[in-house]
Amino acid sequence: MNSPKLMHCQVPIQLIVAVLLVIWPVALTIGCTTPVARTELAPAPARAASPSKPSEITLNSPIMHQNLPIAAKLLRSGQFVDAQIVLRSILRDRPDCARAEFLLGIAVMKEKHYGEARPWLESALARNQDFPERIQVDHFLGWTCYYLGDLESSKRHFQSHVGAVPTADDSYFGLGVVAIDEDRIADAEVALQRALELIGTNSQRLRDRSKALARLGDLELRREHADEALAFYEESALLWPEHYEVWGKLARMYESLNRPSDADQARTKQQAVMQRSGRASPAETAP
Repeated sequence: MNSPKLMHCQVPIQLIVAVLLVIWPVALTIGCTTPVARTELAPAPARAASPSKPSEITLNSPIMHQNLPIAAKLLRSGQFVDAQIVLRSILRDRPDCARAEFLLGIAVMKEKHYGEARPWLESALARNQDFPERIQVDHFLGWTCYYLGDLESSKRHFQSHVGAVPTADDSYFGLGVVAIDEDRIADAEVALQRALELIGTNSQRLRDRSKALARLGDLELRREHADEALAFYEESALLWPEHYEVWGKLARMYESLNRPSDADQARTKQQAVMQRSGRASPAETAP
């Protein structure tokens, strides 16, 4: 006969066994070391942060000044020195005015003082102030950096601009020019063809179309496709006869093809165009 004490002890033992039978499969599952279980429990790898798009940037209120419209008008009319005088006066009153910095950067850039223009443009962009031309700052920084020989920064600013303005043909053209200088021929062709698509056949855009065609000629010359390069150069000159740079390229091409008469005519046209534009020498070239 079982004693009360023994009966009292058997009940907890039965409960313990029952509990073990329930939790044992769970314990086995938690202790499993199969790859599937570890993959499911492992945290997802962190992704690299992507740069903020222009639309994602929170812009501050613009800093206003009564003389900003005057400076903008002077800039549009090509009075770059006068515009600089007005803008420097504005910045003495309001040194935190991003639009004045941007306009001053453009005025200085137009005078080909790229080293001085770059800090003004960069400061205007860094302030994150809202002003009418803000979306264009990256475009002008792209060209400023290009002329300073900073191809990596130039490419970054052009890419930022086409990201914000997908129809920005001149920034695609800029990407093509940078790619040529970096010897990325396939990338250059894609960018220049995109620029041509956006430019279209509008008679008001013949100058821009001519410039892009001339750069495609440069690509074919890199590929040692002389006939294709010559065709692009000739089409470029036909579209915009005032393109003095392409006349120089044609002169060199004709010389290499043993066509001295055509070379002389191209060089004569180049000199005439340069005199009309007030340029002193063929060295003063632009993309």
